[in-house]
Amino acid sequence: MKTKVKQNRVYGIIGMVALFLVGTLFGYVINGTTRTNHSTMTKKDCNSIAYRIIDASKSNRPELIGELNKVYSENCVDRVFDEPKQKKQEQKFPEATCEKIEILLEKRLYPENSQSIDNHIDNAKIYANLSERGCAQNSEKYKTLAKQELEIARALNDDSLYDESESVEIVETYKRLQMQAEAERMIEKAKKLTNPAIDFIIQLEKIIEE
Repeated sequence: MKTKVKQNRVYGIIGMVALFLVGTLFGYVINGTTRTNHSTMTKKDCNSIAYRIIDASKSNRPELIGELNKVYSENCVDRVFDEPKQKKQEQKFPEATCEKIEILLEKRLYPENSQSIDNHIDNAKIYANLSERGCAQNSEKYKTLAKQELEIARALNDDSLYDESESVEIVETYKRLQMQAEAERMIEKAKKLTNPAIDFIIQLEKIIEE
């Protein structure tokens, strides 16, 4: 008995939904397939009405179904709803422009009047960095400044008196500046030193070969 009642309820719901669909199609045919619907109802409003019709059919309320069906037919049939346009994500560029990089690196430069060999070598390395990471139009200028700093460092001291770390830094900086010939001359001078360390010479040679 319970199974039969349950089946009758299901058939009743199906019948109500069918009634809604038939009414919708009937209104569509009467108004013509080429009718333009100028209703201001949104897609969300129409979907809400459709859900209410289904709920009304479940609760066996044919009078409400009729009212909702009329509203749906008049406002939602033959409608083309515009999908909301997604906003294009604006491309975000890094804040670190070449000008900012130049400002930051130039602040690390040591005074030009310094008599310290290490300070001039450090300046040469900074200028080499600027030639690579700064603005393209300033690259050659920074290369020239780096070369000048290396020349000052070498003028302040005889090449034979450099310690190994200073020699490595100078050769590496020449390599970054694409001054291969200068780097090779430094290595040749290092080879002529009294009892140069073989490992040290090999280290210098690897720098220009890489």
